[in-house]
Amino acid sequence: MKGNRAVITAVVIVVVLVAGWWLFRRGGPAVTIKLADRLAEAKKQPDDPALFTVVDATLNGETKKSIAIAPTVGTRLTWRAAVPDDGWLSVYVGLKPEAWTQEGDGVLFYVGVSDGRAYEQLFSQHVHPFANSGDRKWIQVMVDMSTYANEEVDVIFNTRSGQPEKGDIRGDFALWGQPEIVQR
Repeated sequence: MKGNRAVITAVVIVVVLVAGWWLFRRGGPAVTIKLADRLAEAKKQPDDPALFTVVDATLNGETKKSIAIAPTVGTRLTWRAAVPDDGWLSVYVGLKPEAWTQEGDGVLFYVGVSDGRAYEQLFSQHVHPFANSGDRKWIQVMVDMSTYANEEVDVIFNTRSGQPEKGDIRGDFALWGQPEIVQR
């Protein structure tokens, strides 16, 4: 009987040690790069700082620290960032409530990564709350960036008119909500 207890105790200890090693093998706290906090470091296009502001934006009762974009034909924000192991881009996209009742063609949001050799588009999302009431909220986007783990890359956030050929900027009050590179 005592032999069985010793064996069971040893097995439990080994399982706990293996589980602990597996859970904490990264050797440190999870990495989070809060891009809104680093807006001053971003390369802005057009080069007009007044187009880009950090605000607490509320959509459909949910408030997020956001980068607000003033209506313009197209914008680009580029951050240089080191992608952590198992890195993911987490961002919410939306348009300010004043856009919900204004005619226009919405906003196209898209994000890409450049490693200096090639550009890869990670996602695109057309948001048009005037025409689609389902867009009157934050739309969460999560994109796996682990392909770029331990690399320094350019993370590029773009907005443009929903129909770029028309250049209709009515109601184009774009918001990048809580943009972060996180380690999962």
